[in-house]
Amino acid sequence: MTFEISSFGTLSMMYKWLNAGHARRKVARFYGLTDTVMESWLHSIVYVRNICAHHSRLWNRRLSINALVPRNTHLPFINTPQDTKRVYYILSIILYFLQAVNPQNTFVARFKSLLAEYPKIDTVAMGFPCDWENETLWH
Repeated sequence: MTFEISSFGTLSMMYKWLNAGHARRKVARFYGLTDTVMESWLHSIVYVRNICAHHSRLWNRRLSINALVPRNTHLPFINTPQDTKRVYYILSIILYFLQAVNPQNTFVARFKSLLAEYPKIDTVAMGFPCDWENETLWH
């Protein structure tokens, strides 16, 4: 019950504070990640959440926190990103986690709908590669 009322930042810090070992690896393994990648991804999501919560510009921002690139994952992920400090990479991480816990999520459809509603948005400035819609993760 404690985890249900904890903030995502608190959950991220709790994961970070776990001693390196079986518990950290077990949680990360559930998502098909290493514990170091898991920690960096959680930290990056918290950072982006804070940018949004404080109404800062995110869409074309160069992020100061760099999420690690996994060597391999259990679920489909994007090809090696060109820039891990853009919002595309963080959105791909969020989508990866969503796919792990709810493969029927509607994130991609809602995101594409939002882009269609605002066609002047420059996805390249967000770090999206030209063929991002062909990535298995983003289908």
